[in-house]
Amino acid sequence: MTYLDRRALLRSAGAAGAALLGGGLLAACGSPGRTSASGSTALTLFHWAGVQGTVPRRVAQAFAKKHDVTIRYIEGTNADTFPKLVSSVQVNADKPLLNLGFFNAQSFAQGAADGLWAPVSEKSVPNVAKVLPGYTTGNGFGAYMVMDAMGLIYNKKVIRTPPTSWTDLFDSAYRGRVTTWDAPAFSVNAVPVINQIEGGSDGDLSKGIAAFSRAAKKGQFSGLIGSIDQLRQQLNSGQVVIAPGFQGVAQPWIDEGDPIGFAVPEQGVMAFPEGFQLVKGSSEDQLALAADLMNEIFAPDAVADYSAATATIPLVEGARLPAKYRDIESFQLKTVQNALKLDWTALVTGLDKATTAWNNDVKAHL
Repeated sequence: MTYLDRRALLRSAGAAGAALLGGGLLAACGSPGRTSASGSTALTLFHWAGVQGTVPRRVAQAFAKKHDVTIRYIEGTNADTFPKLVSSVQVNADKPLLNLGFFNAQSFAQGAADGLWAPVSEKSVPNVAKVLPGYTTGNGFGAYMVMDAMGLIYNKKVIRTPPTSWTDLFDSAYRGRVTTWDAPAFSVNAVPVINQIEGGSDGDLSKGIAAFSRAAKKGQFSGLIGSIDQLRQQLNSGQVVIAPGFQGVAQPWIDEGDPIGFAVPEQGVMAFPEGFQLVKGSSEDQLALAADLMNEIFAPDAVADYSAATATIPLVEGARLPAKYRDIESFQLKTVQNALKLDWTALVTGLDKATTAWNNDVKAHL
């Protein structure tokens, strides 16, 4: 894919007198469109819901105003938006649902396997050169911006002493009061972590699924969650007392006074990198503008703001961890450096088989 010079593109658009539309929102899924009503380039940006969308949207709105560009927004989760992106490309490879999106490591790997992503380089997005060594994608697609830590989230009123092991999810003392996420969102439901503990490989989740199956048959789970808000509600009410979850999700709840704790298991947290991808099939001018926008989102100050808003660990040089988290052990970079790490490429090769096994051996017994 050849990239146009982004600044030349903007200059030529202005010189030609083609006034680009500003503003424009799309809060739900919709077609990005290659042009606006006036024939000018329009972008669609996908970001996560809630506080995860605050900084990307703020940067995008400033970018749109500065360059007089239309930017539409899709707000949601990887679980619902990624499949819609795949479907849009299957219908028409030249009209993807979005042009620039925020995804987790599982979606990074799935998208790479499916040929969804356009290349990202230090030339097209200079600030990716500031991503810390060891946290680059390695395949030239996308870039990680922050790292979250997945551990155990629990109700402090019920569990007085913080849990210490991933296997506490299967403790009979919590029978009927444990939850997790449905397949194929294995990156967030702890199956790969339990699979590693049971001696399995990331490309074959059968040992982890077997452990969840045994627990499901004994009535360990209250059900499956479909949203972060649902998880929070169930933890606060005591319907659920322990679940796999992210520090970046739990910490804002803790800061707001919820009776919720975050525990680092003795086996380690699971490292969970997050970042942005440019979407293949976007037009040349969309890719050029999206790369410029991605560069501004990866500016150290913007990454620091995102880290502060989402309680995540910045992975960009010059972006400092917020002061309120600097003395908390689980927010230190060494926590994820010593974390349980998944081979995401291997994991996604076995997703179909794992999902079928999950549905038959776990979900069928809930």
